[in-house]
Amino acid sequence: MDIRDLIRQAEEVRPGDHLVALYRDEKEIEDYITSYIYAALKQNIRCIYITGDADTSAVLEQVRDLSAELAASGDLIVLDKTDMYSKDGKFDPDKLISMIKTMVESAISDGYIGLAVTGEISWVLDYEDGEDLIIEYEWKLNEFIFDSYPVTALCRYNINRFSHEMIRNIIQLHPIILWQNKIHENPYYIPPEGFKNNEIARHQVDTWLKNINSFSDERRRFKTIVEKKQEEMRLLHKQMTSGLVMAFLKLLETHDSYTKGHCSNVSGLAFHLARKLNESEEFNTKIYYAGLVHDIGKTIIPQEVLNKPGRLNEQEYDYIKMHPVYGANALAELEQMDDITIAVRNHHERYDGKGYPDGQAGEEIPLMARIIMICDSYDAMTNDRPYRPALTHEYALQELQACAGTQFDPELVKLFVELFPTQEDVNLLSVTDI
Repeated sequence: MDIRDLIRQAEEVRPGDHLVALYRDEKEIEDYITSYIYAALKQNIRCIYITGDADTSAVLEQVRDLSAELAASGDLIVLDKTDMYSKDGKFDPDKLISMIKTMVESAISDGYIGLAVTGEISWVLDYEDGEDLIIEYEWKLNEFIFDSYPVTALCRYNINRFSHEMIRNIIQLHPIILWQNKIHENPYYIPPEGFKNNEIARHQVDTWLKNINSFSDERRRFKTIVEKKQEEMRLLHKQMTSGLVMAFLKLLETHDSYTKGHCSNVSGLAFHLARKLNESEEFNTKIYYAGLVHDIGKTIIPQEVLNKPGRLNEQEYDYIKMHPVYGANALAELEQMDDITIAVRNHHERYDGKGYPDGQAGEEIPLMARIIMICDSYDAMTNDRPYRPALTHEYALQELQACAGTQFDPELVKLFVELFPTQEDVNLLSVTDI
């Protein structure tokens, strides 16, 4: 996941949230530690970073870079694990809880809105009763800190160092789990009473049954924030794509006034003909955009050639025949546009193989191009051109049928006539459901 998405998730961490990052290699969580610290600093929170497995210099460098780029007003204090966890040479859960209370009170007094703590304490396993001490510390955090103080914590555990039973307990002690750089609200969390009273099994059953009914979208806030941003970016991409296409069409219409509305008409006809074929929504959307840009290559053709009122000479006609190539060459620069690029290049191929630029024939011509060829020809016939006035709808349909099998795909012509038997059917076109 991109670090900006990780930051967005970290910004959703609220006072009282108790997270655990499970990992096998410290590199897995460096970006999230960075995101957690930076998000806290950005929200004017004092952050205590306790050194451990992660490369402290790498994390702090990333935090400095982000803070310089995006601005952060909080306070970062870096402590060695011995300074935080065992000042007197012994890990004492009660003393540590008391220390955290003092730290958050000091942070509030200094003008910060809360405290964020991230630390890695697997080294406590060096003590004979290390696992029991860790469990005691974690449930006491849940009972005495998170419901009473504006504190968040990101605990870090290298799972290679613990038994499966201990990892299970760690999971049950944290309402929120970070695994492989994704945050998950934890349905297996056990409230502190279960550990305090040694009634884990009873609380497991009660809590898990409760979570089956209550694990709602509200508890998916970390996932939702990324999904929301991704949807915003998708809509922005769509708007930018549509905006750029329409800008190119305006440029084309300025260059060749006879094409005004032509590309939009072709795209609408092609979209509905594709739907008549029961093509996929992806195909329908692509052919709509292919129709919009099919003549974009004409912007390179001189106006005196495009708007010549009389018959074109051979050199001029050769020039005109290059517009599908020019358009395709421009579109080829864009990723994921292959189908549209090919349709633009081949929309003047003929079913009998006598078209241009590649002389393709029959079903060798891509379906998208065969559809646009028919729609392009129909709209050209029914609108004014420099060399003749507009022809009627009925005449255009007769021409399509007369050229079916030579210029056009006969099955597609048949479908086109069925879909648009009258001029009114064309006038009622709508592509608002794209």
